[in-house]
Amino acid sequence: MATRIERTSVREYLYVDTPRVRTLLAQLSFGLPEERKSDRTRQWTVSLTGLDGPQHDEGSREQEVRSLAELHVAMLEDAAEYANMLLDVSEISRRPKNWNRGRIHRALNPGSLIRITAPTSIIYPASFAASATAFDSFNEDDEFSRDVSKIVRAMYGDHLTLRIYPCGEGDWENQYSGVISDPGGYLSGEKSVLFSRLGADPQLWTTVATVSRVPERDHTAPTVRLEQAMATLQTALEKEEMNRQILEKMIQEFSRAMEGMGLSEAPMWPAVSVIPIAVYRDVKPSVLIPELELND
Repeated sequence: MATRIERTSVREYLYVDTPRVRTLLAQLSFGLPEERKSDRTRQWTVSLTGLDGPQHDEGSREQEVRSLAELHVAMLEDAAEYANMLLDVSEISRRPKNWNRGRIHRALNPGSLIRITAPTSIIYPASFAASATAFDSFNEDDEFSRDVSKIVRAMYGDHLTLRIYPCGEGDWENQYSGVISDPGGYLSGEKSVLFSRLGADPQLWTTVATVSRVPERDHTAPTVRLEQAMATLQTALEKEEMNRQILEKMIQEFSRAMEGMGLSEAPMWPAVSVIPIAVYRDVKPSVLIPELELND
């Protein structure tokens, strides 16, 4: 009698927002049967039993925390799917017309959970600024690195930027974008080496995220908004009529102008802003292909 061999699902996790995953999981699991477990969850539970071994206490503890966070992601997906609270948008997001006609935007609600598998870039601008500084160490003039560092700090801070291109990198506008602030410290000590590991080209990753903001189509040019904001401020100063309402309106218009110019991490139509919860990919085994054995 033939023996059935079950294929184990293995994931490589790039990032997990541990606090947010636990918060969502606690809400979704409330009232659900405790004995309900998926095959994926059982596999992850079993995998955690093998953490003991010849490791340093600090390294073992860090690995345990990360493994528990990864287990919680699998449990969160399972619980959210069971409650119909997780929408996989991988297929529908590959069609540019769904973006250009606003179909995706009408389907998404702020705060909702989505999952998408598509070409993804993880960018750490601060690492680029450090590289620019190292480059200038070979020159007498370090003006280039100083200017780059100022721009990077002003526009990105010390966060990672997530870009998901479901229609391909060529359709840059049709993207899900977000900032990875790493509140749980999952990436502590690894940010600076991400570029050497992943390279500059987008790779296929799966992202679980909450929808942060679905922008509306803006028919006013950002330069016009900026001029209007400055004119409003100038008029208020001349008439000595400055108050909170005028100031806040000016700040809003100025912020919209900055978004339209791409000077702030905010989505411009048709891009959608998300809060990344987990980024991972399924690990597939390497295989020997027939061409490897050819003698040509």
